[in-house]
Amino acid sequence: MGRDIQARDDTVERVRAATDIVQLVGQYVNLKRSGRSMKGLCPFHDEKTPSFMVSPDRQFFHCFGCQKGGDVFTFLMEHDGVSFGEALRTLAEKAGIPVETRRGRDTAHDPLYEAAELAARWYAERLARPEGEPVRRYLARRGLQAATLERFRLGAAPNAWEELGRALRAEGVTEETLLALGLVARRAQAGGTYDVFRNRLMIPIVSLSGRVVGFGGRVLPGGEEKERGPKYLNTPDSPIYHKGQLLYGLADARGAIRRQESVILTEGYLDTISLVQAGIEHVVAACGTAFTPQQAALLHRYTRRAYILGDSDPAGRRAAVRTAGLLLEHGFLVFLVELPSGDDPDSFVREHGGPALETRLREAPSYVAYMKLLVDRRAGDLAVKERVLRHVLDDLVRVPDPLLQELYGKELGRSFGMSETALADALAHRRGEATGVTRRQPAPSEEPERSAVRDAERGLLRLALGGGAWLDRVVEALEPADFATEPARRLFEALQRAGATVDPASGWFGRIEDAEERSLATRLALEDMPPGDPERLFADYVATLKGAKIEAAEGELRLRLAAAEERGDREQLARLLDEQRALAQDRSTLKKRAHPN
Repeated sequence: MGRDIQARDDTVERVRAATDIVQLVGQYVNLKRSGRSMKGLCPFHDEKTPSFMVSPDRQFFHCFGCQKGGDVFTFLMEHDGVSFGEALRTLAEKAGIPVETRRGRDTAHDPLYEAAELAARWYAERLARPEGEPVRRYLARRGLQAATLERFRLGAAPNAWEELGRALRAEGVTEETLLALGLVARRAQAGGTYDVFRNRLMIPIVSLSGRVVGFGGRVLPGGEEKERGPKYLNTPDSPIYHKGQLLYGLADARGAIRRQESVILTEGYLDTISLVQAGIEHVVAACGTAFTPQQAALLHRYTRRAYILGDSDPAGRRAAVRTAGLLLEHGFLVFLVELPSGDDPDSFVREHGGPALETRLREAPSYVAYMKLLVDRRAGDLAVKERVLRHVLDDLVRVPDPLLQELYGKELGRSFGMSETALADALAHRRGEATGVTRRQPAPSEEPERSAVRDAERGLLRLALGGGAWLDRVVEALEPADFATEPARRLFEALQRAGATVDPASGWFGRIEDAEERSLATRLALEDMPPGDPERLFADYVATLKGAKIEAAEGELRLRLAAAEERGDREQLARLLDEQRALAQDRSTLKKRAHPN
């Protein structure tokens, strides 16, 4: 929940206190009383049975379906797709509270944002004028409608060398700003500057907050290639634009991505624009670069299912496979959409329409199935099969979610005829190569979540979230390393840091910035403790976590003992045996404390 304006903390708290979450959510969701909470259909995903809960007492919401949760600011940010600052301003205005802000870092970039906006308006005005006629003809041939041109703010760069620079300087934009945005460039010998974009369709690129930060320019067909330049010309990175960290169309597509619970990735701006015009809105594109890990992480905020829709040529397939690997590494379910030979997404949807593409999406093979198709098209060539299989294994070993990795692994075994033993050995070998250890050494995050450990973690966090004496006792009894699952560990650390400020009625849940931690906190706060004596439950939960930690340490120690024995390292063996005895003593002590009688 990053804050794009630096509001005074007391202003944020005043707005939070003045906004009733039931009234806010009730504007969008039909809420009904359910015990101490309110219940309704989740506005963030499609569902038939209500799983969206709002707590009037604690002023937060949680959906048990999509796991979103938070306070009034989080709700508005998620629902309207706005930044924290925009949500704060909206709620403050409704509450009649002036928003006082401290000057933040972005003020230094205001001239860049203003110049980029002026340029977008100037290009759009040129499109409507006589000099925009070549671009208008090109857009008409591609079947783009007037409403689409307006929605995406498309424009035209005339076939002139100095018009943009002259017009923006007349508006007070400095030469340094124009150079920083990449809209003009210095002449090598004659001095002065010239417009970088000429005789091109201009496509503004906007940030997640909706501000113009850069441009893509598509050359018009015809003329000599040397004169026309590259097909696409993009503004370079600047203080306000980092193309590897932004996705074209994402600002508008976020709501559709959440509703569809998936995203379509295309290669180009016009592919995205054509699909949106055809009624398919959960679509984005990279900004003139190959897909990056930062873009995968950005998409991971909104969905875990991705459809890669690239060109049907060999270069398009190679790019799709590379993108799939990055998405797998970030925990996505990945599908690759097949188009007829010679088609790209834009040409396919223009010829066949949106419903035909939606059929292709429904029939899209998973990543593993797609890679098997590549092998089958080479008539089962063993050399190709081996190369593809090694590539898939290299991708799967980087899948962070053990459950997802197992699902992909089983599909790989079925598709390529690998036994479970061979598959497990191959993955273990690759893990060893990745870590420099030949024998697999599982990390805590790779261990399957045992229900007893999970229940103990949640039970203790549930007690701590009530604040007061229980928070003090949980924090005193445990340390972060006692938690086996990462979200629970991070939430415990947040509780440690917050200390006495943890008050269920104070809006504390909304101040948790990490979405996964916030979701876990709101979920646990809505759950009831199991029946029984809280003191007994507390002691049992602590013993379970401490015992699991000892068990994990013993497992790791056995691997280290085996390795030392293989090397014949007697000194190391002696030290490890001492550690083993100490762990046995810890286990004995823990058992006595848990069962004193």
